[in-house]
Amino acid sequence: MKRVLVVDDSRAIQRLVEVCLTQLEIDVFVASTGAEARDLLESDAPDMLILDVGLPDTTGWKILGWVRTHEQLADMPVVMMTGYSQAERVGEFATRGPDGYLLKPFKPDDLRRIVFDTIHGVSSGAV
Repeated sequence: MKRVLVVDDSRAIQRLVEVCLTQLEIDVFVASTGAEARDLLESDAPDMLILDVGLPDTTGWKILGWVRTHEQLADMPVVMMTGYSQAERVGEFATRGPDGYLLKPFKPDDLRRIVFDTIHGVSSGAV
């Protein structure tokens, strides 16, 4: 069974992602802060990371940078999520290296599609 870590400070988003991905038979575990995420990633690396841009103790971009420089995690697929939809924010996704991104609010089917595609190595980009 594939395992996905969801990092978002909103319990509602964590739960929505968990419910959506359970339908794909994906084991979901969650973190609410960057510090929690780093601890979980180092202790038991998942198959994929879904990462919110805005976290209470850091930014998702900093966590993404840390993941990409961490030897055991560097190749792990990462999908970023954000509620920011301004053109300049969306442009950051193309230059900062996530495997895909979701704009909140998102449709459950879009989440399932991008996670399925990303975890199986299919380039799906953005939703």
